[in-house]
Amino acid sequence: MNIRALCEGIKLDPAARQQVYEFQIKEDEYLVYKQHFYFDRFSFFESVKASEGYRKLLLYLFVRFAVEAYEEYRIRNIEDEIYYDTFSDIQIWCMQCLRDYGEYGIEEYNWLQEHVQLRLFRLGRMQFQPFAMDRDLDVDGCKIFTNQIVLNVHIPAGEPLSVQSVEESFQLARVFFRGITPVFICHSWLLDPELSEILNPESNIIQFQSRFYIYEVDKSSKEAEERIFSKLSMTPQAYEENTQLQRRAKAFLIAGGKLGSGYGIKVHK
Repeated sequence: MNIRALCEGIKLDPAARQQVYEFQIKEDEYLVYKQHFYFDRFSFFESVKASEGYRKLLLYLFVRFAVEAYEEYRIRNIEDEIYYDTFSDIQIWCMQCLRDYGEYGIEEYNWLQEHVQLRLFRLGRMQFQPFAMDRDLDVDGCKIFTNQIVLNVHIPAGEPLSVQSVEESFQLARVFFRGITPVFICHSWLLDPELSEILNPESNIIQFQSRFYIYEVDKSSKEAEERIFSKLSMTPQAYEENTQLQRRAKAFLIAGGKLGSGYGIKVHK
């Protein structure tokens, strides 16, 4: 694996690709960054953020880290498709950086560290991450215990969240993580029960939500507004209305409704 193959495989934006190819850094300097990252990630990120143009630097570093992670994928006999799908998050967050800051780079550095350390994998439409459960739960007669290893589900931006793609993703996860009991947890704006007030029952979001037992709701979270409108506003009247979801969510908020995020669990029997 090399930088060019990785960038092409994850379909990194052509302009971002060129920026990575032309990035100027000495090899011994890169090795210092790499050692710092794996030795103390917290101080690594603090140090990098203090440098000028740190988002561009982080894009380059995460591409290099991803290239080097390929050897671990081979050792574990993980298919190239899963490798490229997992690291396609670099493209997603690079484009988010362009929208938010006007430059190709990475701002979601805490998130991407999970990928390069093989703690998170994209399997089909969704991402999965082994996670130690933080509480005891009894779901449909199945007891889940604190510190039990479960699978944390994440939904990357991009493709539709169709019923078929979601089911296929869960099935892939059951095979991939065959040593882990198929208990899935998810913390997402997609699990806010209030969404049923603004979406049709047959919508992909409500169909996804229906798969989970929602055991907690966080109404202080602004994740739903941020995801639906791509940015936060002090007043809902300022939000755009380019999609049906935006129009319905905006009307709901103006009427005094609140959108947050939900915590859900799904036990695959």
